[in-house]
Amino acid sequence: MSSSRKRVFTAVAVAAFSLGVVTPAQADPYQLPDISEPTPEDPGTGGGSGGSTTAAYVLQGVIQTEGTQSDGTGRRVKLRGYSRFATPGNDRRDADYINVRCTATGPTGAVTGDYDSENGGALVDVHFETPWIPNGAVLRTVHVACTHYATKSGVVYETTSATDIAVPY
Repeated sequence: MSSSRKRVFTAVAVAAFSLGVVTPAQADPYQLPDISEPTPEDPGTGGGSGGSTTAAYVLQGVIQTEGTQSDGTGRRVKLRGYSRFATPGNDRRDADYINVRCTATGPTGAVTGDYDSENGGALVDVHFETPWIPNGAVLRTVHVACTHYATKSGVVYETTSATDIAVPY
């Protein structure tokens, strides 16, 4: 391997099921800066002569369902979307900045969603609902999409998660 050792970050998705729907995130690879001597807060390991290292951190993105609501004329699904910053060993670490933005788009084009961010946090989440689906509606699928973003020591971590949810009658 050349003297310019390559380090690639790949986001890892969390698979935790809550009422059956969780969608893990996908990520694009990023070039990480050189890590000369890792500290407990910076867990990457320096490669020996000609060696390589593992990614210092991963950004996990998750969408979960949290039940339904009904008003007598229609129904909607309660949702949670979150971004979690961690080591490859799944230990949470504070990012310099972390955010999550989620939207739910109904079959008629109605959109709901939420956004949250935090400086110096390891997890940020949003709670929101899908658009109302009338009881007699035939088309009942809602598309949910989230973007997840974090920075740590000048490195940007980005990923997305998405799923289609059928709103029950």
